[in-house]
Amino acid sequence: MIKAVEENKVSTVIVKDMSRFGRDYLKVGFYTEILFKEKGVRFIAINNGIDSEKQAESDFTPFLNIMNEWYARDTSRKIQSIFRARMEEGKRVSPSVPYGYYRNPKNKQELLVDKESAKVVKRIYRLVIEGYGVTQIADILTKDKVLIPSAYAEIHYPENNHSSKKRGIEDPYFWTPTTVSYILEKQEYMGHTVLGKTICLDYKTKKRRKAEEDELIIFKNTHEAIIDEETWNNAQRLRKTVRRSPKYGTTSHPFTGLLICSDCGGKLSYREPAEHKEKKYDCDYCFVCQHYRHRKGSCSMHYIKVKTVNEILLKSIKEITDFAKEEKQEFLKVMNKLSDEKREEKYQGDKEKLEKLSSRNEELTTLITKLYEDHALGKIPVKHFDRLFNIYDTEQQDLEKQIQYFEQEIESYHQRKVDTDKFLKMIEKYTDIEELTVPMINEYIEKVVVHEATGGRKGKDRKQQVDVYFNFIGNCQVP
Repeated sequence: MIKAVEENKVSTVIVKDMSRFGRDYLKVGFYTEILFKEKGVRFIAINNGIDSEKQAESDFTPFLNIMNEWYARDTSRKIQSIFRARMEEGKRVSPSVPYGYYRNPKNKQELLVDKESAKVVKRIYRLVIEGYGVTQIADILTKDKVLIPSAYAEIHYPENNHSSKKRGIEDPYFWTPTTVSYILEKQEYMGHTVLGKTICLDYKTKKRRKAEEDELIIFKNTHEAIIDEETWNNAQRLRKTVRRSPKYGTTSHPFTGLLICSDCGGKLSYREPAEHKEKKYDCDYCFVCQHYRHRKGSCSMHYIKVKTVNEILLKSIKEITDFAKEEKQEFLKVMNKLSDEKREEKYQGDKEKLEKLSSRNEELTTLITKLYEDHALGKIPVKHFDRLFNIYDTEQQDLEKQIQYFEQEIESYHQRKVDTDKFLKMIEKYTDIEELTVPMINEYIEKVVVHEATGGRKGKDRKQQVDVYFNFIGNCQVP
């Protein structure tokens, strides 16, 4: 209609009342007070007794527009409150159903496992544990011609497939990294009901934002789980690890993201042999501290060979697995005894490191403030100011990352506990361990803390402490 008005094809607009024309007082005001008058269009609202040709009757129009918008805003607020109340009771308000489930025909609030699509969900999580990224997983599923969630729902549960009906399905087998990521994020696969995932910012634009973690409404164990909690948590940990392709290869190393610097808390970066004129120097594949590698001087090297890490992990995994299986009761006693001692020791160590880092961070803040004062008073040349500021700022950014890491470690101190039952359940699937595999690494290892070596880089005198932290039981060593 507005287009017709702009093209001078309309002489009169008649509506039942102002609210039928619109509830956005700014837009309605623009049309009735500006556009219609410019185009010579007569506007009539029957129930409100408004006629633009009668000035006296039109004076109250702006107030009606404001009242109509207030009514719409108030109604929207009440509807949101009703939905919120239902969600807080654990009731689902969204018509959509997570891929891998379907609604119980007898109880629409209950989710039941769809066996066929659940197999795909399990496969996706298994591929993550095996070290695949979301893009690689999407390519695998596309190649194997696995139906995408919307296409599967269109065939098996058309009554619940609202999104694909609106936009259509171009290729029912084309998986995207976004779809895979969406499946990997859903806590519903652990058997939980998660509500209030998005929040409406404005009832006019319908724009929504993703809810923060503390804004979600979660009811645990409300339906059958497809993925166990350990696998889900492991998948989230692996997804947080940035796995860039190395310079001379097609895949990142399986240890990427697991090796941690004992001093700064940063992750160790994978490094391959350097090549120069068809010659290789430093032929060892290794890991070094990322702060040393990218900003020389902010931390020491913490150099360790990949071969060494592989030997340490294989030996540690074999020893702890054999000990837990063959001497289960003794294993449980050792775990109960060492648990509190190790956690307290680590807690005190992290506190000391955090205090040192915080102290240096305060010193840098003072130095930067003084630097600004000297610059403002003309006591220091611009080039010297820029150089010193960049040095201080770079160091402070590194410190803030390290402080954040140790703050998180200390905060989680009281939340951590040894869970021997989960560890024993996990190791049941592994027998005759002769070599490391990616799933084994990801299921066994939480992190590997690498200390700076003493006695030089090579030779018999070289010694280096490496602490292996297992999932569920932490830094446990076989007596």
